Amino acid sequence: MKRTRHGSGKGLPEYRKPRNPGEIWRGTIERLAWGGKGLARSEDGRLLLLSAPMALFPGEEVEAEVHWKARHGEGNVLRWSKKDPRRVPAGCPLAATCGGCDLWEAGAAVAELKQSMTADLLHRQLPEGTNWSYLPAPADARRHRIQLHWDGTSLGYHRRSSHQIVPVNGCPAAADSLSKAIPRLLEAIQAKLLPQRPQRWELATGTPEGRVVAIAEIGEKRHIWLLEPDGWHRDDSELSEAFDDFTLWHRAGGFFQVSPPWAVKAFGSVLENWDLKGGTLFDLYGGVGLFSALLGKRFQHRVLVEFDIAAVEWAKKNLDQLELPSQCIAADVGKWLPENLGGPEDLILLDPPRSGLEPEVAARLLSAKAETMVLVGCDGAAFCRDIQRMSPCWKLMELVVLDLFPLTHHVECVGLLKRG
Repeated sequence: MKRTRHGSGKGLPEYRKPRNPGEIWRGTIERLAWGGKGLARSEDGRLLLLSAPMALFPGEEVEAEVHWKARHGEGNVLRWSKKDPRRVPAGCPLAATCGGCDLWEAGAAVAELKQSMTADLLHRQLPEGTNWSYLPAPADARRHRIQLHWDGTSLGYHRRSSHQIVPVNGCPAAADSLSKAIPRLLEAIQAKLLPQRPQRWELATGTPEGRVVAIAEIGEKRHIWLLEPDGWHRDDSELSEAFDDFTLWHRAGGFFQVSPPWAVKAFGSVLENWDLKGGTLFDLYGGVGLFSALLGKRFQHRVLVEFDIAAVEWAKKNLDQLELPSQCIAADVGKWLPENLGGPEDLILLDPPRSGLEPEVAARLLSAKAETMVLVGCDGAAFCRDIQRMSPCWKLMELVVLDLFPLTHHVECVGLLKRG
């Protein structure tokens, strides 16, 4: 059989370069590692980290294509020779190829698997004996924001580990209103009623779900369309997030929680259990004021710092509407953060980007005079790294892990720290 010649691939993007076939390995998954990886060992004892599209269970026997590094191997599961009896059929026909979700077949065991992954990380990265608890996502939690890609022919999600498009007509992981809007977005693009250039599109809805907007970045400008019964219309208005105790507003396309109703309930439960109150709340990376609103009048004053100027404008409006005296500052937290921040009665709350705290921010927090800190992290590894950086002066007292990203291996960590 003649091998097709692909060439060297020199100069091509990484995802388009010819792939060297790996070695086929057969064996048993020992346990789950952080990121949903299946941990196994080769016959010579070398470590193997294996990925699979629809969850892995400890004890399953698999066949995988493995590429060996200097001291370990990494690979992708090709097929199962023995499956865990808890595995269930995926609730999405594209689960095996779409890169959006990776735990579809976990079924009722999804919370157990995610706790196992998290335990692996925390055991390796945090001090021995660190106590933590886990809040699983409810079955009805859905995404209120999704990002689709249009390549000039197809509209959908990226294929797993690729930039190729998997066409989608609906998404069971998304809010129903967003899922139904996908084919209408495609029709409008194909009919040249919306821009046809290859690009990323975001569909978003507020709380409660219903009103759907489509957002596209064209040049340096953000363009927004509102879905009406007769089609898409240009609209630059905001989205609202209405909860039991407050309503927040933000611009369409701006950052907000992926599954707002569940996120607010989960964060609210954690903060209430910790009984946080005092003088000034320093709400850093504060967005449009979610955590300031959740803590409400438990603090006498708030200082919110956020880099996104538009978000700061909405934070001012939101907190004024809630009658919460606040100073809202548009600034980079790393440049704004002073030495010796706060006093004994104050709280520093940080919700940084996925990459975590900048090194200079973690270092400057060592001199803070506030007695209490809450650190939020949507990447567990970055969260643990930041806890380690601040450990000379801050002790992790409590840690709650939230499943705010259903059907994926991602979790949100919320830590309560005290000085000393």
